[in-house]
Amino acid sequence: MTSEESFARYEAIKAEEYPFHDRDNAEWKAFHDDPEVRAEIGHRYTVWRENKTRRENEAISALIPRVGLPCTMYFHSDRRAATVVEVISPKKVAVRYNQVRCIEYYAGDYEILPELEGGEHIFTKRTNGKWILEGQHSKDGIRLLLHYQDHYIDPHY
Repeated sequence: MTSEESFARYEAIKAEEYPFHDRDNAEWKAFHDDPEVRAEIGHRYTVWRENKTRRENEAISALIPRVGLPCTMYFHSDRRAATVVEVISPKKVAVRYNQVRCIEYYAGDYEILPELEGGEHIFTKRTNGKWILEGQHSKDGIRLLLHYQDHYIDPHY
């Protein structure tokens, strides 16, 4: 599977809509006085939603990185916008921070710029499917999220 195929698979799962929406709405209106039927309708949706979330998470874990892919580095309560600059192997990537412009520090508003700064950070994909900074433990190491770019510096520390 290529990087594009892995992202297409994730986007397809993410775009899925609940297939029984119209039927459940009709039943919900027809049985407005029957709490058992309403509970069953709610249960059907919950089961479908949990299944979709599980498949989304599996697809996220299976994403294949590519150069130029936006990502986010997680440092406990802070997040740093970054970009993949090198795919060393399917389970090892190098990333660099994106430059950011602070709009409102205490509100956490930042503009992420395309320019890169700082040195490279090497992340490895662990057996649990998470990307962790090389040399750190999976439990409390700096994490990398490949399909999402965000920047936030916690003003309380």
